[in-house]
Amino acid sequence: MLSVRRIAPLLACTAAAAMTSTSHAELSANLGLVTEYLRDGISETRGEYAAQLGATYIHNSGLYGGIWASELKRNDDHTHSEWDLFAGYSRPISHHWGIDLGVMRNTFHGDWESSEQSYGEGFLRATYKQAWVLGVRQTNNFMGSEFARRVLEASYTLHTSNFDFEFYTARHRYLGFDDDYNFGSDYRDDYWHFRVGVERTYKQYDYRLTLERTNLTSDYDAGTTFQFGIHRYFDLW
Repeated sequence: MLSVRRIAPLLACTAAAAMTSTSHAELSANLGLVTEYLRDGISETRGEYAAQLGATYIHNSGLYGGIWASELKRNDDHTHSEWDLFAGYSRPISHHWGIDLGVMRNTFHGDWESSEQSYGEGFLRATYKQAWVLGVRQTNNFMGSEFARRVLEASYTLHTSNFDFEFYTARHRYLGFDDDYNFGSDYRDDYWHFRVGVERTYKQYDYRLTLERTNLTSDYDAGTTFQFGIHRYFDLW
């Protein structure tokens, strides 16, 4: 997934590129390993590690696109991986403010039931001083269902010379639900996701440690979880 914490650096790249009148583009790739893959606070690997990879193209016009993938290890189906395609437009609108809007296609692979969970999602985010991010995401068929889901999210990142400290929260809500599609009971249509993290980038490596928690019931693998990840970035163009 294209996470909130990647939006501010993306805006910084497009802002710097916009200072030149010549056309400019960047293509990068990444390869990494995390101790556990948490998708919106819910584990997708049952407490086990996951390999991840991705590629992103950024143009100085503000347009960008890419692909991201992660290994999955679920208990209840044969899904083995998630592949996401994303595209958007990210641009500073003043000295302090920036916007980011785009679309994402989340796809799941394993068997025919896995592919039916795929869905599209739109997002709109605003940044302030490359530290605050306020955003909304919405899909009309979450996990292949007939129900819409909306996510309201906010984060603050404290930047220091060596480390970045992130504080994030989000409210996930079904805009309709039934016995099969809910967040823990027939009357539960929402949940909260909280995350604090510290990140260090050294040369071409990104090191990240997070503590995540939701208020979901024990029906979900979404309690308090520590996650550590290492990603190697490659400048291709």
